[in-house]
Amino acid sequence: MKPTPGRKPLDETGTRDSRASLRYAVLTVALFVPLLFAFVFLRNVYPFAASTMMLGDGDRQSGREYYVLRGETVSGDTIDLPPITLTNALTGRTWSLVNAAIENKSFKIPAPHPANGAMASTLGGVDKLPKGERLEELLRVWGTIYNSRLPDTSNRRLKIIRLDVFRWEGGINGDYHRFVESWRAAL
Repeated sequence: MKPTPGRKPLDETGTRDSRASLRYAVLTVALFVPLLFAFVFLRNVYPFAASTMMLGDGDRQSGREYYVLRGETVSGDTIDLPPITLTNALTGRTWSLVNAAIENKSFKIPAPHPANGAMASTLGGVDKLPKGERLEELLRVWGTIYNSRLPDTSNRRLKIIRLDVFRWEGGINGDYHRFVESWRAAL
């Protein structure tokens, strides 16, 4: 039988197909085995760390505290104020800042600001500081930023800004809105 133009003989095509199949099999094994290894053993080694990023800390049942920033307007309305709308900071960093202010971490660094050092020594040391000593200043700054975007005559201007702390007890049906404490600042 004479081969037609543009067609390869059967034995040559079969050899090429088997080489391509072998290449794809090797490529599949080369890609799949390390990924399977990473998922099974949860290795955080580049480039497989991305496979573990959605796992969290593994403790899904423990409770957590979370914060809600609210303001009372001149007209008496209470509004929610997501801090990310006040500054261009990332939302996770904003709440880390709040947590640091509540725990007085700015007083516990190796070289605190002189005003913080003086305040701590006046009160008898860092351990004697009340919880959230500088938090009212942070709230006042956020309230000032919000008010600066509105005309002086607006009824939406804030007169009080408040940070509420709530605790979620964990679990699927856990109490997720248990009030813990609150801080306020008048503007």
